[in-house]
Amino acid sequence: MSPRLRRALGLLSIVALVAGASQTAGGYSTLGSTWPAGTVTMHLSLSGGSGLSDGSASYNAAVSSAMSIWNQSLSRIQFAAGSSTSRGDGDSINQVFFDSTLYGDAFDRDTLAITTEWTLRRTQRVEADIIFNSAYRWDSYRGNVRSGNVWDIRRVALHELGHALGLDHPDENGQSVSAQMNSILGNLDSLTADDIAGAQSLYGSGVTSNITFPPRNEPNAFYQSLLALYRDELRASNSPTYVDAEGTVIWLTEYARQRVGQCSHATATTNTLNQITSNGGSLVCATTPSGAIAFPPRNEGLLFMNELNNTYRDSLRRSLTSSVVDNEGAVVWVLEYLRYRLNNCNHGDATSKVLQQIRTGVIAATCTA
Repeated sequence: MSPRLRRALGLLSIVALVAGASQTAGGYSTLGSTWPAGTVTMHLSLSGGSGLSDGSASYNAAVSSAMSIWNQSLSRIQFAAGSSTSRGDGDSINQVFFDSTLYGDAFDRDTLAITTEWTLRRTQRVEADIIFNSAYRWDSYRGNVRSGNVWDIRRVALHELGHALGLDHPDENGQSVSAQMNSILGNLDSLTADDIAGAQSLYGSGVTSNITFPPRNEPNAFYQSLLALYRDELRASNSPTYVDAEGTVIWLTEYARQRVGQCSHATATTNTLNQITSNGGSLVCATTPSGAIAFPPRNEGLLFMNELNNTYRDSLRRSLTSSVVDNEGAVVWVLEYLRYRLNNCNHGDATSKVLQQIRTGVIAATCTA
């Protein structure tokens, strides 16, 4: 028998295992409840997962990638990863973990995972826990389902996160469509147009950025000037890194683009790293407000850079190298260059202002329109 993907439904006061779904003309089916606008934090505590087939660093990382894939198609909400290890049913904390039971109730033998649903007045979602059945063997891979009962945790996570959003099984509600949300796991390893349409019917879509960043050759040229200053004027020592100069510039720029596009640090990090590891999309969370363009604080940029370094090491399997510009310097000065560029400075002026800031410690004003 093919394993099925099940969900458990809950109300705020009682747990029910069945409830009516809402059928739609588009093929997808919804559960009739949604999250308020904002961030939906899923606390990932899936132990293990080193050496996964697709290069994911852990089971948590594979599920985080699935969250990022959904985020690319959403507007009013975004998934973000949390790290609480609390496990309670009905505690308004969204937990993701392995277990042999659903809070003490046995899994059906053909059930791979279950997502709970807790709602307020049946319309506002307040909790969704995802429990992966520990009786099965797990990996993370693309392509056809493998023999030997080894299941792809990322595609199962895509399905369960769809339930967490408020999507039901279209094949169990009179629909015949190609969808990751169908109840039977198959060789499909990505979201389909029907899955995305269903989620966007609930939360709207991601948006194309309304801000134009400089072409890659210009921040790359700035970084070469930065390297020269660190080497020739600051006499900086080499620092270890797995990320080459071009990768540093490209992905710090993309992280900044996501942040300027109103994504949180966690969402921007997930969206950017997903582009590296899974060829994810590049939509941002919302249009950038008019006026001076704000940039993320340096500590968050450095957190992203550390995750980028880990991704190059663990997922891309890059070799350790070195650079005279350490990670902190790369973050601080690339983001500062981009801040000048997006606030009306041309490449030459932005480069000059940043290099002079390094030499003197004086922060120059941005340029007039």
